[in-house]
Amino acid sequence: MLFHKLKYFIEVAHYKSYTRAANQLFISQPALSKQMKLLEEELGFTLFNRSSKGVELTSKGNALYHELDPLFKNIDKTVERHKNNGIIRFGSTPLLSSYFLHEHYEKLQYTNIYVTAIEDDSQDLLPLLKRHEIDAAIIQDIPHTEGLYSKHLFQDVFVAAVPSSYSLAAQEEITMEECLSKPQIITPKGSRLYNQLHSIMEDYPYPEEIFETHYHAMAGFVSLGMGIAYLPGIMANHIQYKGITFLPIKGQPLKRDMYLYSISKHLGEMLSEKFSL
Repeated sequence: MLFHKLKYFIEVAHYKSYTRAANQLFISQPALSKQMKLLEEELGFTLFNRSSKGVELTSKGNALYHELDPLFKNIDKTVERHKNNGIIRFGSTPLLSSYFLHEHYEKLQYTNIYVTAIEDDSQDLLPLLKRHEIDAAIIQDIPHTEGLYSKHLFQDVFVAAVPSSYSLAAQEEITMEECLSKPQIITPKGSRLYNQLHSIMEDYPYPEEIFETHYHAMAGFVSLGMGIAYLPGIMANHIQYKGITFLPIKGQPLKRDMYLYSISKHLGEMLSEKFSL
């Protein structure tokens, strides 16, 4: 079908790379190359020249691209607008539902988006996406997964939750060395924060006391003066807790990258626009 091949052509021309275009289209590179050869045969002229810099458009290919690109963008927007009349099943974590999604409610309220799956670890949402049990989700620290569209959404920097009774709480910021001089309240073994902290601890004297618990219980233990915890910025920016002072950590050694995943590129781009600040 000519229309299908033209869509592929737009992607190759945009990325100037068969590999990158194939990844975006979720097809193999050989299959994409074959489609481009068939399109050139149908059109009767060459679209691309290969060079040391990658793929370059011929003069005719360039002219065709600049005429077709805005047309296809309008088609995509029209199709997505009609698709969005259906329900979008979204996967989330308790933290993202409580401290991130609500900030974008005004933009999301007309998209029929519903949180239909909740997992404590966002990476547990990936199998649900692959099985199309949900349509989109925000996943931590995994940039790409085969067969799914993904895009970097934001970086979340952790802050130190310090008991207000500690003298350290009077500072403007705190160092990891100062944090680790006190008892530690951290997430359970095997979690990404646990692994990050233990990697950092190798460079400092090991804390005498370490308590493992979940994010939701950390603030309570800190408020009792039991030690220092580390909370995601999106959470700390939205809560006030008696007996706790939140301090930025010098050098921002603890952070996580959050990626928007979806089962289609069009849905992902639409949601990315909704989630933009």
